[in-house]
Amino acid sequence: MINLTHFYTGSFVRALTCILLLASPLSAGVRTVWQTLHSYDTIVEPAHNGRQDRHKVNPFLSYTNIGTDFGFVGPAENLIGWQSGQIGVSLGCGADDWAGMWHSLSRLARMKDAKLNFSACYPVEIQSRFQPKINGLRAMIRGRGNWKIDLTDEKNHVLWSESRQLRYDAFTEVTYDLPAELLSSVKYLTWIAEPDSDLDLDRIDLRMQTPDVEDDQWWFLASYAKALTCWTESTGTVRDRAHIDDGSFDSVASTGLFCLATAAAAGEGIVSHAFASHVWRKSHAAIAPLRGPYGLLPHFVSRGKSGALALHPGTEYSTIDTSLFDLSLIIAAKMLKEEKLLQQALSDAKSVRFRDLINENGYISHGVMSDGKTVIPYQWKDWGGETALCLLMMRLSDGAAKAGMSLRARPHQGTGFIAEIQSLFFPDFDSEKADAITGANWRAVRKQLLHDQKNYLMRHYPNAPVTRSGIFGFSAGEHRHGLGYNVGGVDLERQTVLHPHYMLMAAAIDEEPSQLRHVLRGMEQKGWFTPLGLVENVTVTDGESLPMIGSLNACFEAIGAYHFAKKSLRESNEIYHATHEVSELRDAMRIFYP
Repeated sequence: MINLTHFYTGSFVRALTCILLLASPLSAGVRTVWQTLHSYDTIVEPAHNGRQDRHKVNPFLSYTNIGTDFGFVGPAENLIGWQSGQIGVSLGCGADDWAGMWHSLSRLARMKDAKLNFSACYPVEIQSRFQPKINGLRAMIRGRGNWKIDLTDEKNHVLWSESRQLRYDAFTEVTYDLPAELLSSVKYLTWIAEPDSDLDLDRIDLRMQTPDVEDDQWWFLASYAKALTCWTESTGTVRDRAHIDDGSFDSVASTGLFCLATAAAAGEGIVSHAFASHVWRKSHAAIAPLRGPYGLLPHFVSRGKSGALALHPGTEYSTIDTSLFDLSLIIAAKMLKEEKLLQQALSDAKSVRFRDLINENGYISHGVMSDGKTVIPYQWKDWGGETALCLLMMRLSDGAAKAGMSLRARPHQGTGFIAEIQSLFFPDFDSEKADAITGANWRAVRKQLLHDQKNYLMRHYPNAPVTRSGIFGFSAGEHRHGLGYNVGGVDLERQTVLHPHYMLMAAAIDEEPSQLRHVLRGMEQKGWFTPLGLVENVTVTDGESLPMIGSLNACFEAIGAYHFAKKSLRESNEIYHATHEVSELRDAMRIFYP
């Protein structure tokens, strides 16, 4: 997010977003972390040096760093101007010359029941001993004038307030201590520049104390909290992004993966077994009526005119999304020891007619178009986890069906997540044995890709500050500034957008776990790993990041972090244990390992 080199050049465009004060390297302990509430990013460079004459809400970044919304207040709000990475205002001396901004601290501002408890600031479903506490905040600010911060409830009653007369020629960190025990139901943080102020604001951060957990557990906890932020109780589905409205654009794959991550979290005591079972039942009830042609599920769903969930306009019925959802629910039901739910999930999976979606070349189609009739001509042929999961689902539904996969044992263009998605579910692909379909040693291929991912920046950008950080992960996700979707990979040249979710997806096969922990701690210091998980992307050339909370990568990260923690702590991996306990999954796996 923030490049400190600008500070030393006198052009402090952005500042460090999240500083972690570490305890001893591998021990448990309470730590202090900073979660950015709002970094005032823009994607359009100012037409001239200095502040522009009005505030400009970027439609692709019109959300806070915690997945909420924001807005402007005051009779002089139209004077709030912007420049790259900052927002500011110059005010006259009249009584009406004041302006500021409000920031919702939980969901959208109009959702009055969604509030933040500073003594337990993760979603309420997370058990108390795993809850962080907010006990302070800071602002990176310059200029002069009286600047006030209010914390208010849903009715705008002030719960805490402080005004300070500021005068700083350069951006300066201004900190405030907060009485967490008195702030159990906060809806808004509002800052106000009072008359005769001339101020620029770079960002506002919240100071948190973590629960007393080990590093590996913390990374799972933070990643799971990121995913949980996208869960919608009213619909029983998971929003594609945290900051959007309920039922406006929900992900079927994320909903399934969230059920699996929640079952894992319940096993760790992070959430209750009752909540994990509730999520399973609620999600299944929401998604089951949406099965379409061949028993497939949609890629995205949203509320239609009737208010009920339906296929989102223009999206498709997807074989991979169906596989992700059904396999997740099967494994989660087994982990929860819910036999009736397990049998329901197995029945659903067996009803999908994958055999009818195998094309003349012997490969499984991507699915059916939104018209519900036209089979998508694209096929799951490339080597990797997506094709593997579709093949496993095919075998689960029809033990005699056969389909193929490319014999070229390399994920398409070296894209990271493709090599690891299957291992979020199954331990079998850790085997050194050749699989029966392609003859590939999956573990060897995955390790080679991990090596290539780690070395890409050193080969292509040896002098970039990001390279020195040790971060890696050319995968898929939102493009820089959230402008479109980007699929990268190490087999491509001039890649500049990293998607660090791959780091946690591949963590369990990393043969240098100590080095990985070191890199992750460094990412915490740079604000690339926050108390709400990893940022969506990091740009190689300048270290800028996108703070968007996306549910699919959040679920990938949470499950990957779970596997890493279980391996590091040498504890039973309940996801993998469950796959061995379901005989139907064992039978399906014989397509790869007879």
